[in-house]
Amino acid sequence: MVDFGLVDYQCKLRLAIDAVPSPEDFSILSEPKLCCEMACQTKQPAKKDAACQTHPDMKHMSTQHRWKPERRSKSTQVKQQKRYVGCNTSTPFIPLEKGPLATSTPLKRPRREAEDSDCSFQPGMTDSSIYNESTVIATPPHIMRKFIVYEENLMDLFKNCPACSRHCAIKSRTVGTVLHVDQTCVHCEHHKQWASQPYVKNIPAGNLQLAAAVLFSGSSFLQVTKFMQAFNIQGICHTTYLKHQRTFLFPTINWQWKQHQNTVIAEALKGRNVVLGGDMHADSPGHSAKYGTYSLMDLRANKIMEIQLIQSNEVGNSQRMEKEGLETSLRELEQRGVTVRKIVTDRHPGVMKFLRESRPSILHRYDAWHMAKGVGKKIDELAKQRSCKEVGPWKKSIVNDLYWCGASSSSGKEIVAKWRSVVNHVQDIHEHEGEFQRCQHPPLVGDQARQWLKPSTAACEKLTQVILAPKLLKDLENLSSDFQTSGLESYHSLILKFAPKSVAFSFVGMLCRTQLAAMHYNENSGRPQATTAAGELRWHMQYPRYRRGEYTVRLLKRNPTFEYVDRLQDLVFESVLEQPQLFQESLKGLQVPDHLCTQFQRPEKSEAVAKHTS
Repeated sequence: MVDFGLVDYQCKLRLAIDAVPSPEDFSILSEPKLCCEMACQTKQPAKKDAACQTHPDMKHMSTQHRWKPERRSKSTQVKQQKRYVGCNTSTPFIPLEKGPLATSTPLKRPRREAEDSDCSFQPGMTDSSIYNESTVIATPPHIMRKFIVYEENLMDLFKNCPACSRHCAIKSRTVGTVLHVDQTCVHCEHHKQWASQPYVKNIPAGNLQLAAAVLFSGSSFLQVTKFMQAFNIQGICHTTYLKHQRTFLFPTINWQWKQHQNTVIAEALKGRNVVLGGDMHADSPGHSAKYGTYSLMDLRANKIMEIQLIQSNEVGNSQRMEKEGLETSLRELEQRGVTVRKIVTDRHPGVMKFLRESRPSILHRYDAWHMAKGVGKKIDELAKQRSCKEVGPWKKSIVNDLYWCGASSSSGKEIVAKWRSVVNHVQDIHEHEGEFQRCQHPPLVGDQARQWLKPSTAACEKLTQVILAPKLLKDLENLSSDFQTSGLESYHSLILKFAPKSVAFSFVGMLCRTQLAAMHYNENSGRPQATTAAGELRWHMQYPRYRRGEYTVRLLKRNPTFEYVDRLQDLVFESVLEQPQLFQESLKGLQVPDHLCTQFQRPEKSEAVAKHTS
């Protein structure tokens, strides 16, 4: 059956004239239609978008601030400006050659991070700065780690321009330990200045810290300079070292020593009288010393309490320096409220007379080591004589007896009685008259037997004169039985590390180096004995020169610490640099004596040379 209605409908289905596109229409469709999207270039009038900024001088709706050319937003703290070359869109991008985006930056404009690293950059000079002094040097320069960097490896970092990656021109110069590098790109006009270390108060931090490290460690500037020259490391000149030493370092040491001394004295005054040990250290052997350092030590705590530096021309000659040093030291301590009950010194005649006449309330005792040293020297001189050679082997035994007499006696008379028995003991006589009637050692048999001296021989008679010398017997009554000055002798050996006798120092330089030695000694005087990993105590065998090859056993202490150096460096970089005049006042009151050469008339150099060559 045929549906004629459907046939009629099919007859009516016809295409419109423009329903099928012609080939000419495809050329029109191939050209993209430009659409306006967010942050895209458009020919429409400039508008303000709430999501992103499309005009360089329009107001941003989210941050509410002006975005000016070559500026950085302080609210977002951006280090560098970014270049936006496109955004999300459904149509093809416009080529950059046909028109730059509104937010793009010129290619030849210097990069912002290059300006931030400039060592001469001042944060207050521009509104776009985000740095200040506290952010530039967040860590104190003396705490920062330092590395040895070779020049060629360092210059590799500046060969290429950070803006256009092309080759740059590099110029470098040094100011002491600091290296300055000027980087210039001839292609994009990029310029950068770089310094290898920060500046503190217009002073290179490395220059100042090098001078501080040399002085605070007790080193010699000349030796350090030789080392750095051998390593080909840049250093500072001697003039710069002396300038920093005079302006910053000496005031720091003197001020820190005063604070440390106050702490030591306060500890010594806690409810007890003070027992002191005193002795002088000369800067050169013999009777031609220029400086004499007299030190007083708290023998209970083993701490240095007072230091006095005396120059020989202040008192007339070097023989009078020890007495003057003791007198000045006691006066300083008495002004601080220190009451001295006992003092242990050597048998210097000037010191003995001063304490006997001016300080009768102070109990004066003599050090056993100094007395034993004097007796030992006399025995050595006696043993050099042909008729007294057999006296030499007795030296060690006699010196040990002197120590034993002081340690085992409760009074001066008992010490003298025991000492007199030595004359009989060397003759194999062990029973005596007086308070000490018999030797306390067991019978000597076998290898313990000695080569006894024969009575009435030259060796026996001369040794008796040494042992029973009237002055020695008188001084033995005041021999110290409980305190010794061995700590002072160790301190004097330490002074040689900070102020060697082979190097000449100024008065202030000698004083400050002595104060450094005192702070080092006080910090490490109470070190415990070292132990192994298993907890066993460690010992050390030595062969000292004075024993002439014979060994001695000493306990091995833990490694010393140097916290005082850290405190000094903190003081220099955190306080002294800020107010140097405040710390320099501590040295202005110091009475510095004239040089030794001022007491003589100095001729002209030409006259002196002519007189010498004539």
